[in-house]
Amino acid sequence: MKKIISTLVMATASVYANAQDLPKTHFKVVGGGSHNYTFGSTEKPFWEETLPKASAGQVTADLSGLSESGLKGPEVVRLMRTGAIDIGMGVFAYVSSDDALFEGVDLPGMAPDIDKAHSIAKAYRPVLDKRMRERHGIKLLATASYTAQVFFCREPVKQLSDLKGKKVRTRGRNMADYVSALGATSVTLPFAEVVTALQTGVIDCAVTGIGSGNAAKWFEVANNLYNLPIDWSVGFYGIGLKRWQKLDPAVQKLLEEQAQVLEDRFWAETKRENNFALACNTGQGECQIHQKAQMVAAAPSAQEQETLQGIARKVAQEWGARCGKDCVQQWNETAGKAAGITLP
Repeated sequence: MKKIISTLVMATASVYANAQDLPKTHFKVVGGGSHNYTFGSTEKPFWEETLPKASAGQVTADLSGLSESGLKGPEVVRLMRTGAIDIGMGVFAYVSSDDALFEGVDLPGMAPDIDKAHSIAKAYRPVLDKRMRERHGIKLLATASYTAQVFFCREPVKQLSDLKGKKVRTRGRNMADYVSALGATSVTLPFAEVVTALQTGVIDCAVTGIGSGNAAKWFEVANNLYNLPIDWSVGFYGIGLKRWQKLDPAVQKLLEEQAQVLEDRFWAETKRENNFALACNTGQGECQIHQKAQMVAAAPSAQEQETLQGIARKVAQEWGARCGKDCVQQWNETAGKAAGITLP
């Protein structure tokens, strides 16, 4: 036993000594929205505590939330590529206007739960990694997810047909196509403008994470929740290739290892948040993370789920037509296998 303890102590001391040998490195990091639960539970402690500790204080970072940085999201890839920021977090749907392939990680209706969303993201990751490096000058560090993207509405929505004719805030091409296929009208709005738009009747409903909507207190202006998970707002952490290539190889190795820690924590914390979010929004059941509200919730019936599967496949096929033959082949061999679906 003493020999084992001695070996562990020596190994720890060796790692610490190696960490001290790292060159001093500092990163400017733009994370997700600071209103999100995972910003405080995962991103902030990782960049301010976990990474510095793993490097014996040699590798540090300044973290800013997206809105505090004056950014809206779609520009994050271009800012990393040009070196305006070192490391950034983005949502693939926000940056998909630059590349339709990005949308394949989180197609609407493909993942009924977060475990399925995670398995699809893992399978598709090599495709994303290669594309980001070769076409966009970005090294993919980690994937991440938010809670189920559902409908927060002013008026009751008890069944799919109740969405027809409603003006719904969406983000991203695929989500807009999905909502349009439900008979609603898609409206593009920044997250920060949603509350006012709901209050004034500019929109009838808005789609966001079931946890994020609670954190932003959307329940104060939208008392009805339609619990139809469209997607999971899957995102990423990345670093510009030019910045990456200038890093010491030892720092590169450390950052890759620690990015996996960040990824694992992010998905685990989002899953935990998602497990409590419905109870928090309705005030019924155990609510451990967010604020208890009194929303009225409904969800699609078994028969409606069959309709939704057809809509999901149609939207996916439309995406495939935009993305191209090679894109669809890559998707079928990775994300499609994980989802159990093959696109023509």
